[in-house]
Amino acid sequence: MIAARLLHLVDLVMWHRAICILFIAHICILGPALAQERTGGGPLADDIFTVHGLAVDVTADSALAARDQALRDGQRQALIQVLRRLTLRTDHLSLPQPEDDVIAPMVATVAVAGEKTSAVRYLAELTVRFHRAGIRELLRGAGFRFSETRAKPILVLPIFEKGGVQSLFEDGNVWRDGWGRLDLAADSLLPLRLPLGDLKDITTITAQTALAGREEQLRAIATRYNVENVMIAHAILDIDLAAGGLPQIQVNLVRSGPQGKSTEVLDYSVTVGNDLRAALAQLALRVAVDQQEQWKRRTQLSFDADTSLSALVPLTGLANWLEVRKRLAASAMVSVINLQEISRTDAQVVIEYLGDTDSLVISLAQVDLHLSLVDAFWTLRLMETRGGGNGVINEKAAE
Repeated sequence: MIAARLLHLVDLVMWHRAICILFIAHICILGPALAQERTGGGPLADDIFTVHGLAVDVTADSALAARDQALRDGQRQALIQVLRRLTLRTDHLSLPQPEDDVIAPMVATVAVAGEKTSAVRYLAELTVRFHRAGIRELLRGAGFRFSETRAKPILVLPIFEKGGVQSLFEDGNVWRDGWGRLDLAADSLLPLRLPLGDLKDITTITAQTALAGREEQLRAIATRYNVENVMIAHAILDIDLAAGGLPQIQVNLVRSGPQGKSTEVLDYSVTVGNDLRAALAQLALRVAVDQQEQWKRRTQLSFDADTSLSALVPLTGLANWLEVRKRLAASAMVSVINLQEISRTDAQVVIEYLGDTDSLVISLAQVDLHLSLVDAFWTLRLMETRGGGNGVINEKAAE
């Protein structure tokens, strides 16, 4: 009995030493790089600082001169797009406009496709990726607040109600048509998606079941489009007799996802006139822009003071911790990760971050980490996901 206990104790000691060695090696390899890059690496973060398919067309004294000018112009245009992507709309007119020699070191890579040249003309499509550190330095130096947290894609269900009749995929839903006319950029910080409105969608969910909050139907449409979150944009057209019979539109936004349901009521005074379609298209743009701006405000980075918190991370093994650490590193708001203790069942970490705690919780949720207070102590867990979160239609679900 004693010998067995001693052997068990030796096993525990050896396991503890082994995992400590592995963690120390892991920290030595990744820790300095992580601090240097201020975390936030990975494909999702890179995409925020990348502009794809930028068309350039320049004429100059020679093809070579035209190409050089096109590359400079393309990098400048790409920089403007990235700066606007990260900052509030109210700041766009006053964003910094650095010279070409300042822009050049900020560029990480330039990929060229579809080149066409003549004796004096150059045409191509560019993909320009910038260094995160360069963009941060430029915006911070100019005194601008900005966000680097990209939300998971949200599926928008535009429901139009007029005279008590509700429509989603039915013909004549001018509210949905208005959303369809928007340029919903896939690379925005808050990616919004629209369903196709095909037969599969029609048989999956209706305006009535969506407004009733039927979880089975909402989950089915979310699964089809490989997203976790659905936003019902319910526009109600009414005649305001007190205002002389003017048409008024109220928009209710109902969000549904793994974290539950929330409702936001927006009142817009819209002059409909004789063109309801144009008025609703303009209203859809206002709602989409407002949601983008709201997201940027909620996830703005703050470099004013060092903030940190200590969190307990329940574990099932080494691979579990490595996945948690990888996701922490993918969050733009996390600057430094300090591992304090580690055991078979949990780890204690100190997270340094750029912002307030609410913003950190939101940012971590986008990389499938759930940070919450449990008995007055912070706990960090891996989240179970519903859908892949990329907004691309799930063909298996569509069968």
